[in-house]
Amino acid sequence: MKSLSRAPWLGALALSLSLVACGEAPTPPASPPTHASASLREPARRFVPGHVIVKFRESDEASLRASPPTLRGFHAQDVKALAGGARLWSLEPEQRRLGASIAEEEAELLTAIEALRADPRVEYAHEDLYMEYFAVPSDPLYAQQWHYPAINLPTAWNSVTGSVKVAVLDTGKLAHPDLSGKWTTGYDFGDNDADPTDDDTYHHGLHVAGILSANANNGIGGAGVCWGCQLMPVKVSNNNAPVMSNVGNAIRWAADNGARVINMSFGTTSGTAPCSGYAYIQSAVTYAVQKNVVVVAAAGNNAADTANVTPASCTGVIAVAASGRNGQLAPYSNRGERVDVTAPGGDPNFYGDGIGCPVDGTTYSGTDGAVSTWAAYKAGTTLLPGDYCYRYLSGTSMASPHVAGLAALILSQRPSMTPAQVTARIKGTATPLPCKACGTGLINAAAAIYPPLPTKPAKGNWYNPARNGNGLDIQYAASDSLSLTWLTYTSAGAPIWYMSTLTAETGVWAGDLYESYWNGSSASATKVGTAKLTLTSGQWRYVWTKGAASGNEPIQPLAFGGGFTTMNLSGNWYNAWEPGWGILFDSRGTVHVANVLIYNGTRPTWVQGVVDSGSTSLSFNLSYVTGTNLCPGCTGTPSTAVQPAGTLTVSGSAGVPSTVTASTQVSFPGGSWYRSPFTLSRLTGP
Repeated sequence: MKSLSRAPWLGALALSLSLVACGEAPTPPASPPTHASASLREPARRFVPGHVIVKFRESDEASLRASPPTLRGFHAQDVKALAGGARLWSLEPEQRRLGASIAEEEAELLTAIEALRADPRVEYAHEDLYMEYFAVPSDPLYAQQWHYPAINLPTAWNSVTGSVKVAVLDTGKLAHPDLSGKWTTGYDFGDNDADPTDDDTYHHGLHVAGILSANANNGIGGAGVCWGCQLMPVKVSNNNAPVMSNVGNAIRWAADNGARVINMSFGTTSGTAPCSGYAYIQSAVTYAVQKNVVVVAAAGNNAADTANVTPASCTGVIAVAASGRNGQLAPYSNRGERVDVTAPGGDPNFYGDGIGCPVDGTTYSGTDGAVSTWAAYKAGTTLLPGDYCYRYLSGTSMASPHVAGLAALILSQRPSMTPAQVTARIKGTATPLPCKACGTGLINAAAAIYPPLPTKPAKGNWYNPARNGNGLDIQYAASDSLSLTWLTYTSAGAPIWYMSTLTAETGVWAGDLYESYWNGSSASATKVGTAKLTLTSGQWRYVWTKGAASGNEPIQPLAFGGGFTTMNLSGNWYNAWEPGWGILFDSRGTVHVANVLIYNGTRPTWVQGVVDSGSTSLSFNLSYVTGTNLCPGCTGTPSTAVQPAGTLTVSGSAGVPSTVTASTQVSFPGGSWYRSPFTLSRLTGP
């Protein structure tokens, strides 16, 4: 619930931003460059981190099951039985090395497996390999899209093909058949109207859009990086280069209308226009990032320093350089310390072959660029069905949508990730290049995509049957995160609650543990430890740290009630006028449990009530529970004492209401919490 504490809970300079800068050169080169063959490395085998499949020799199995082999640096846990007498084990490092790369962690696991194989009592042991669904698209031009295998994208598609909305700030939308069904509502900041159709003759945005999200497996053309994503057309020009005033408005509009990723394949060309000098565009980028939008921009095509290019140099933007078919930094690409990553852009013959294009007076040639959607060189409003085709084009304009598409794939898997986390993931998994000026390297989609989500625990109240008295409430904050509230006690026996937002990691849900403090009108949170939920052999466990104390407790859902629920209140509720406190309801049948999370002075405390009623007007008799030997890390015989603490009344409507009217009359040792009728709002999750 870290995020809940930060939620309700707890005319500008018209500087030209030329499409030429980051897309294609204004005229085709005099002669095509030498064709460079693609360097397509065989992707490394992928396996589930921390898992090993092991089978003991029959004569030794009983003793080894009781006393498993010791593996230096790892704790071994039995997860489950497999067919044929094998077992699935989890190997958890005794200590995690800060800053260790994914490759280093994988190497350490493989070393541990080798040690296991050397034990004569072990028949075999090996990593738990991911299998392939072979999600390579069947589209006829896919074989010519060399730029996707170059970043291990086919392997990533085995896990995710996308589901979020990507804003294409460019020349506008067109009805290319390979983008059928892709376009959502957009806006035209060139003409200031709601029709973002491309009415120019040069269809830069169409090529960018195809790289981002062209349909796959539809029998025509090629595929897009995030072929399951939707495209938001945001036109930033009107038969001219985009201007900064339009771009700033477009960024903010996209952020306000549901985009999770923004792609900008354009930028300044003067070489003396760093974003630090243009507060208007920086403020727009900052606005989008604060609204949880990932912003991606092309570095530029002048073999110059990206630090002097806007918007690529803006703080919060992922700045993208271009690589050629040889996997190295393209000679035209901008570079420098401001570059974050490199992605396929193609080689210097910017304008390449058309594929299936009508004769339109253009005579470009070459197959070194990225293959994507295109149309004849005529006004977009006059295009006919036979005018749509495909073309090889090169430039950092083509590199940028590869990164924006990868960001969209990551967010499709992990929608609760922040722009900073997505950026760190893309940069941290890139393949290093022998180039100090091309960021952390060439993006690696297979490495950037996460393993499948671990199993989710049931929502609602949980408890430790071995040490009854402590409680947990688990809710779904997003498809990839859980809100956990820990109802426990101080060493003096006073009730206290902690909160955590748990995100999906390898086989577990994990996050930081926070304690909340009240200042009289709102709350702030301070990190006090860590929290984790694990599932081993069918048993859920709550693993926590708090200061020097730690625990690893079996937990199970609290079973009560059943049948039809008239008014289902289950979940987190908050008072929008007083952020920082709230009520956790669990409704099952006619039984409703309320955990009221409030404060005694500045410190968090809680009271609890239960009511059995099929009405939509409920009155809870609340109890203040103190606990002996139940604090985190406490030992000894546990016990609890209960005393009346007042009432909570709730009035709502049948079904699953989004708001209810409530009031509290709460008294407890050292304080009280009186609140006259107020509105409680449900904190929504998936």
